[in-house]
Amino acid sequence: MHSFDIYFLGESLPGADPVAVRRGVAKLFKVQEASVDRLFSGNPLRVKQAVDADAASRYRAAFREAGALIQVVPSGSPPPAARPQPPRLPITDSVVDVQTQETPAPKLTTSPAAAGDGVDAKTGEQARDGSFDLAEPGAILDHSSPPPAAQIDTSSLQALPPNTGSLEDCRNEKPHRPIPDISHLRLVDD
Repeated sequence: MHSFDIYFLGESLPGADPVAVRRGVAKLFKVQEASVDRLFSGNPLRVKQAVDADAASRYRAAFREAGALIQVVPSGSPPPAARPQPPRLPITDSVVDVQTQETPAPKLTTSPAAAGDGVDAKTGEQARDGSFDLAEPGAILDHSSPPPAAQIDTSSLQALPPNTGSLEDCRNEKPHRPIPDISHLRLVDD
């Protein structure tokens, strides 16, 4: 029968309310809400050691109900690696109104010194602020001259007339090896 260790790393379910998760975890660990921060440090905290699969499943369900995630690993395995945690929110009863605003998509920019010659691929003009656009598919991006062709001397090579070659010179003959005497060996039934 396999046994498992259960670790809590301070992770919560995606979309779960962080304040509610902290309250639920504080209730599971039976600690004051003021001291729940150490549970959400991101460091692995062993909740239970050497439990069977049914108990591990019950722990997983209890933590999920609280909005938190646990890591179940085989007993004796090293604890899971600590994970970076988002900024902590204090547990309060007040409601905070957070305004969300859309941010424009980032514009790819680079300094003219890092951009090589800083030429816009579409217009061929010098980029004024160091920003660039994507070129059309199939556009030539490198306008520098191609490297010179390699000068290879082939004057000492000659070709045979068609259908006159043979692969006999490529054949690899292996020396004949006699089969060893195995007459003294026999099969035994168990």
